[in-house]
This record gives sequence, structure tokens and C-alpha cells, in this order.
Amino acid sequence: MTALELYGAPLPLRVRDDPRIHVTVSAPARAPQIAGVVGHVAQQVRVSPYRGLPLIEPAQCWVDAAATLTRPELVAAGDFLVTQRLTSIGSLGEALAMSAGRRGLSTARQALPLVRAGSESPSESMLRVVLHDAGLPPSTLNYSVFDHEARFVARVDLAYPDHRVAVEYEGDHHRINKAQWRKDIHRQGRLENLGWRVLRVTAADLTSPDPLLSRLRRALGLEW
Repeated sequence: MTALELYGAPLPLRVRDDPRIHVTVSAPARAPQIAGVVGHVAQQVRVSPYRGLPLIEPAQCWVDAAATLTRPELVAAGDFLVTQRLTSIGSLGEALAMSAGRRGLSTARQALPLVRAGSESPSESMLRVVLHDAGLPPSTLNYSVFDHEARFVARVDLAYPDHRVAVEYEGDHHRINKAQWRKDIHRQGRLENLGWRVLRVTAADLTSPDPLLSRLRRALGLEW
């Protein structure tokens, strides 16, 4: 978890608030027993130098994190690692295949097919998991919309181009920043003029998604 944090991966508050440092050593060495340190022993430790520090390589960190993170949190961490080109989806799969016997492997196996490059925030990643778990069709990530004269209009978080439906996650900055709020309204109007329907999503929709899912199903013609 310490290595993932140093790589910059998004981690939940319960992890970030833990001040302890995780240190892993190769067997047969003994795990360090020092105040403020959580010691681990692994049969193989694959190290990747990062900003002058010897860290466990990102793909293995991701697999190890499955013992602590939920599946949506693990998808968000994986999205970040591959988007930032710290590793690849193939490398995540290879690390998973070589990690027999580790805790959390079931979570990692379920998370891996959902990891995608290009996600720009952990909330977008978790939204994608919510839609997947609800059985909705796969969406296109970061889809660029152009007008009838091939002029760029907007890039939307998640899109269903065949239905002209966009799903946009909005953090608090969309609400408290006046300039951003006005820009969002103008942008949505341009999309709607082209026949797009824009579903705006907030953090509350991630914890209580049923109203959002119902709206999206209706927009896609899956529910009346």
C-alpha cells in the first residue's frame, strides 16, 4: 500500500489515513519489526526503481493491494497505473498469474477485466464498475463529440454513441466553481443541440445508484 501511494495511485481515505509504512523483504529474511512499520515477507520481490526509491513493481503492488481494497477501488487503482503508463493491463495479468496463494486473488481476478487505460479519475472508474455490475452495455471511455461540420464540441466521460447518450461524472468543483458551472451548462446545451442526452452523475449516485441506473436504462431504450 505504501508503494502504491508513492506511485500516486488513488487510494481510499482509510488507507491514506494509516501512517504506517509497509516494507516487504524476500524470504528467508524475517519481516522487519519496527514501530510504525508493517513487515511482510514474499518468496519473490520484484523491485522497480521509482524516483530514487526501490519500490515493488506496480503490477505486483496492484495484485497485493487486492487483499485490502474493494473491487471498485482496485479497478480505480489499476486504471491509474495503466493510464499513467506505470504498467500495462498485460503486466497486471502476468503478476496475477504468478501470485498463487496470495490473499485477495479472487478480487483481483474480478477486477482485472474492468481495468482500462484512459480513465481520468477514481470516481469515473467506480462509476464504470457500477454500470457494469448493473448489467448495462459497455460504454466508450472519453468519447469526443463533433458537430455536423466536424468541429469539436466536447469529450464526455462515458458515452453510448449509437444512442447519443453521455454519462458525465461531476465532482464538487463543477458545483462550487462558477466558471466551470457556466461552462458545463453551455457544453451540455451544445450536446443537446446535436441530439445527445447528458446524464450528470455525482458521488451520491455511486452509493445509491438505482435512480441513475433507471434513467440510463430508459435513455438506452432498455426500460420504459
